[in-house]
Amino acid sequence: MALEFIKTVSLFSQSDVVPILGPSIKNQITGLEEDRLSKPSRPIVAGRISVGAAQDLYWVIALVSTVFSAQFGLLPCTVLYLVAIFCYNELAMSRNWFWKSFLGSIGYVCYCWGTTVLFDHGAPLSTLSTTAIVISGLLHTTTGHAQDFRDREGDAAIGRVTLPMILSPRVGRWSLALLLAAWTAALIWLWAPPALVTLYLGLLGLKAALGFIQDHSVEADCASYWWYNIWLITAHILPAFAHVGVWDIVDPVSFLALP
Repeated sequence: MALEFIKTVSLFSQSDVVPILGPSIKNQITGLEEDRLSKPSRPIVAGRISVGAAQDLYWVIALVSTVFSAQFGLLPCTVLYLVAIFCYNELAMSRNWFWKSFLGSIGYVCYCWGTTVLFDHGAPLSTLSTTAIVISGLLHTTTGHAQDFRDREGDAAIGRVTLPMILSPRVGRWSLALLLAAWTAALIWLWAPPALVTLYLGLLGLKAALGFIQDHSVEADCASYWWYNIWLITAHILPAFAHVGVWDIVDPVSFLALP
């Protein structure tokens, strides 16, 4: 029984960490019709857990997150995060294309904000860290709709209106490709990573962009979205190559030191 429960919890977020588990559960509670169409393996629609039990699990996760954040001086971060989750799901603001991406970007900002402060022993965010976190939010606000190309049927089923549904396929996909190219160039200019990292980021962006442009099938969009996520992960690593040095963001040696 315990092992089955652990497996069910892990399926909610595909092994995401606790802060991501909360919104993942809430999203699945309010998105049953969408999941039945496009993601039938998710725990609730697959019958692994009831809606009531999932709701209880969400409140446990929210409580644990709030307690820990208060302990480390990050209560504003968690409150902002929980408000965004409420707006996204209970207020159904995710049914609008802009708010869906914007509220999702708040999640990215909160992940980066909390993690950076914890690794730096509660020290205020530096200018460099703040810049990196703001850019993280802007990245998702402007390109986060990459995930919506694969979810068109599910989104239509619940009345959600996303950019891939508003724009023509040509305009929607080419505009995303141009955004990926523009962000790649801007990030390389800002963080000045080594040549190999620059090449890697560029190739990832190109792979994702070409995938969205060349093949419009759901299967291809899933694959392109995977490449987009690898590009996004790499983009989040780039602040480590800033001219002032990685140690001004977080000092891992200090983090490992005993109090």
